[in-house]
Amino acid sequence: MLDITHTAFPHLSDEQMQCVASLATLQHLADGDILFPESTRDFPFYVVRDGAVEISESSSGTRKLVTTHQSGAFVGDVDMLTDRPALVCATARGATAVYTIPRASFRRILVEVPELSEMLLEAFQARRKILEAKGFSGVRLIGTPGAANTQRMREFFYKNHVPHSLIDANSEDGARLLEENGSNADELPVLLCNGHVARNPNIIQVASCLGISREIDETVYDLVIVGAGPAGLSAAVYGASEGLRILVVDKIGPGGQAGSSSKIENLMGFPTGINGAELANRGYLQALKFGAQFTAPVAVRSISSESEGKLLLNLCTGQTAHARSVLIATGVTYRQLDLENGRQFEGSGIYYSATAIEAAVCRQSTAVVVGGGNSAGQAAMFLADHAAQVKLVLRSGDLCKSMSQYLCTRIENHPKIEVLYHASVTTVTGEQTLKRITLINNEGGTTNELDCAALFIFIGARPHTDWLPDSVRLDDKGFVKTGSMLEQDRLWTLDRPPCDLETSLPGVMAAGDVRAGTTKRCGFAVGEGSLAISCVHRFLSRL
Repeated sequence: MLDITHTAFPHLSDEQMQCVASLATLQHLADGDILFPESTRDFPFYVVRDGAVEISESSSGTRKLVTTHQSGAFVGDVDMLTDRPALVCATARGATAVYTIPRASFRRILVEVPELSEMLLEAFQARRKILEAKGFSGVRLIGTPGAANTQRMREFFYKNHVPHSLIDANSEDGARLLEENGSNADELPVLLCNGHVARNPNIIQVASCLGISREIDETVYDLVIVGAGPAGLSAAVYGASEGLRILVVDKIGPGGQAGSSSKIENLMGFPTGINGAELANRGYLQALKFGAQFTAPVAVRSISSESEGKLLLNLCTGQTAHARSVLIATGVTYRQLDLENGRQFEGSGIYYSATAIEAAVCRQSTAVVVGGGNSAGQAAMFLADHAAQVKLVLRSGDLCKSMSQYLCTRIENHPKIEVLYHASVTTVTGEQTLKRITLINNEGGTTNELDCAALFIFIGARPHTDWLPDSVRLDDKGFVKTGSMLEQDRLWTLDRPPCDLETSLPGVMAAGDVRAGTTKRCGFAVGEGSLAISCVHRFLSRL
């Protein structure tokens, strides 16, 4: 932890302190004065000139010291960027003087002072890791482990990097907390969040409590990006860094399909690979640094043209967003297996991603993965570190047909992974959670029952395009057509040809897995996100 501690708590040089002083006002504090309590939003950036500032947290119910900042140190973590409520309390110790910088000026530092920007961003991320490593409880979720509604909440926390702890409602601590907060087992899950108690909340209520959702005003954005996967995040970074006013909306949170990947090893620049959620979080923070705005969980219900070339997006929250251009980056989801009772176990035994949240369900039991692509292979490798054994189910007889060679070799040599060729899942059974599946050999017709705590499905790809208007041309599989695919299409009526990523609705672009004809790889999506910004600039220059 020595290296990360040094990164988390650096001291500013005399020159850096002078830079900060030029943007700040000096504030004098007495011992015990609170700079900001827990759950505060929009607090300033503080740098200690004299004295000390103590950082503490009380997520477990008992106040604990996190660290003490001395002269030359600064106060804050990633919530300075996300604008979520503070997880900690900052208190002056002794006679203290601090430089105080409002949020707007703080963002100037991030963009205009590279040396300070790099130090601050690295420190903020390291501080959050240290806080969680010290047993920080975060928001507390009281629920039944493995239950669909509990898993849904934890997936949302995971995607949005919300520190949290799960307390089993059937445990002694769970029963005590339910009683203390006036709740009962019929109201599960119960969320203890920023001093509030939310009983069986929906995701929108959770996002509001956590400060993740945002009010959208009447601003006309240069670009609204729908979907925060690799393509959407890439476009947000490039667009915001080039001065575009950008709003990103997503129905869950940053990451998309890539955010659910346990490890991405074929993305340039990461020779040892990178966790998908970590990659998404870096892109998210990078986009925030340049001024992009994010809100979740928000789904777009419809999109239509307004006067003066503007586009109107109607959102599931009842709000509207106005834009000069739009990027469709909603990606795809894996297809469901045609199984009786299959929907009953979605979220409580049947999953479409393999992260630490789902892996906890199959600890010391059998996990079954269905699929033959890289996502299925990476999931099998990741789950093998948690489950007693992993069965990888393939319809075909060739593991390497759709999977990278390096991954095939690892799976074939892994002692805890068994590949079942020419096989399919035919039935799933259980009570509240999945307990057992039946497999059939498609060549011989023999069946086999298998005790199974978790079934992971990574087959096919269904694009998220059902919200699009008829004026956006789709192919026969539901993917969005763009650019040269629209030649001679009656929906394209302008004299100019569409940009490479422009859809049949002028000013609306598409990038990533949702676009027809793309290669379903993270690196391709990132590239298309940057290309989309070139198309946006070309379109906006014509308005």
